[in-house]
Amino acid sequence: MKTGEKKAERQVKRPNVWQSLLVLVCVIAVVAAAIRTGIGIQIGLALGGCVAMAAALLFGNKWETIQDNIKRVVGNSATTLLILLSVGMMVGIWIVGGTVPTLLYYGLKICAPSIIVPLTFVLCAITSTFTGSSYGSIATTGLALFGVGIGMGLSAPLMAGAVCSGAFFGDKMSPLSDTTNVAADMSGTPLYTHIGSMMYTTAPAAVICIIIYAILGASNAAQSADLSNVELMIDTLGANFNISVLALLPALLVLVVSALQVPAVPAMLGCTVVSGVFAMILQKASLSSVLTAAMNGFASDTGVEMVDKILSRGGMSSMYGTVAIIILSATMGAALETSGIINTLMEDVLLKTVKTARGLILSTMAYCYTLLFVSGHQVMPIIMGGRTFRPAYDKMGLQSRVLSRTLEDTCTIGAPMVPWGASCAYMMSVLGIGIEYIPYAFLSYIVPIIAIIYACTGLFIWRTEPKAQAAASDE
Repeated sequence: MKTGEKKAERQVKRPNVWQSLLVLVCVIAVVAAAIRTGIGIQIGLALGGCVAMAAALLFGNKWETIQDNIKRVVGNSATTLLILLSVGMMVGIWIVGGTVPTLLYYGLKICAPSIIVPLTFVLCAITSTFTGSSYGSIATTGLALFGVGIGMGLSAPLMAGAVCSGAFFGDKMSPLSDTTNVAADMSGTPLYTHIGSMMYTTAPAAVICIIIYAILGASNAAQSADLSNVELMIDTLGANFNISVLALLPALLVLVVSALQVPAVPAMLGCTVVSGVFAMILQKASLSSVLTAAMNGFASDTGVEMVDKILSRGGMSSMYGTVAIIILSATMGAALETSGIINTLMEDVLLKTVKTARGLILSTMAYCYTLLFVSGHQVMPIIMGGRTFRPAYDKMGLQSRVLSRTLEDTCTIGAPMVPWGASCAYMMSVLGIGIEYIPYAFLSYIVPIIAIIYACTGLFIWRTEPKAQAAASDE
């Protein structure tokens, strides 16, 4: 048996650089072609996964090895999948229970068109920071404010971009966020040291975002705001739902359980159950209608198209496409990891050509973006980037918080920019919008630009002491 095992191990070939590049280009081309031809993101990822698995087999990997790695990577996504399904149920119940309509009602009454866009960014950032979840922020505060903005006649892509930027601000900065904890762990950085290092790129980016959204929001409101629709929407919501401050308690509960650091899955499921009880009490909804909304979403039939379009959404079934994207992207990423092409490109191209701290940081960003756009999910690039680059940062005398920050400046904040990625699919499914929001997700662009400026100038690039500092000189 031992001889046979050694023989099988010897048959595994390490791909060279050109083979690795060819496979990677083929995988990306297959996924991109499926999207451009309208076949669908899921089919593209499935085909890309098949190409990656075929490559792994051609390089001598046993199917059992590929399969075990897929099981491991997909298994790591189980918590995310459960949260997604819980959020889908909760959104449907929040609509039938009056939580979302109440948020819309008061939002339309209070918010002025000129400030709704920057306000959306700020409130979504606060929600996601408290909850540690971009998805939760998008489906609650984001959905409500998006509806308010649309009701005022503002641009849907602009509103969605503000929601996206705010939601992923907290996903990046919150100590409750999975990506924040994974990046700190993979780089060997204490959690709050990691969060502190991210302030140097994220805080100025957030200020710039607020300014841009304020300017664009005021301009867009002046050009297209249709306040005649606001009163119609307010009257329609008041006529079809029991508008009450009590209906906001399920949303407040999400913030409370997050602040208490209740584990995400039981917290979301518990909030979903409580939301259902509130729906039956406040809106006199039957158990059957609550369960239907949880499964298939809420079908609004008020007779006012604007209101029906905003409120007809939610349900566990609305998340099936996103769940499929996560599973398929994880499968494709696991197959690529098993094939060895990522390690080849890392070890034979990047690390051999990098001689300076600046080059190492920029190489980390390039590596993470490549994995992000291949896999469509931010966790795998964070894990692989941390594992791959950690020894290089130690050797060059750079503190681990520089690596941890770089991982999140690219992977976490860049996730919603990947059209076939899970975050983009989630945005589209919850808000009912296409990829046209991506150019307006300004935080995803500004943060990495600031990171590049720091890398090139040496600002806030901390080094270890003392002798490693000299070894890390850029000269």
